[in-house]
Amino acid sequence: LRCVRILLHGPVGAGKSCFINSVQSVFQGEIKTKAFEQANAKKSCTKTYKAYTITNRDDETLPFVFNDIMGLEQNNEDGIHPEDVVNALLGHIKDGYKFNPVSPLSEEDPGYIREPSLKDKVHCLVSVVPASSISRMDIGVINKMEVIRKKAISLGVPHVVVMTGR
Repeated sequence: LRCVRILLHGPVGAGKSCFINSVQSVFQGEIKTKAFEQANAKKSCTKTYKAYTITNRDDETLPFVFNDIMGLEQNNEDGIHPEDVVNALLGHIKDGYKFNPVSPLSEEDPGYIREPSLKDKVHCLVSVVPASSISRMDIGVINKMEVIRKKAISLGVPHVVVMTGR
């Protein structure tokens, strides 16, 4: 395995894309923007499953890749469907797949990887939550995050929480 795959998930506007840009900036020694981000977003800016490699100042690719996904929202018809996060954990989602909040990825979809390899699967789940508003997070989002966390645990995928300044 050449790269550890790290999946970022959390509510809309929590700072998932900003976190990727911050990590890239640290390793480059200057401000870099790889992932599109929008402060105070009410709807997810990220619409597709996208992998981001991180490089250092010498342009060497580091041995991990971040996957950015659509944010979670309270209503079932908005934001990423929790089953799509599970599909990502299992390695079933192709890079560039466009999320459909009301209908998760199915085996018939062209964005579905039928037999994912180890490199397609997620090796660490990161829950990104906004520190300034964690006490006001929607219960629907919290419940979705709990379902995803429990599935990651059952799959043996390590889980960490990153709190952002959002």
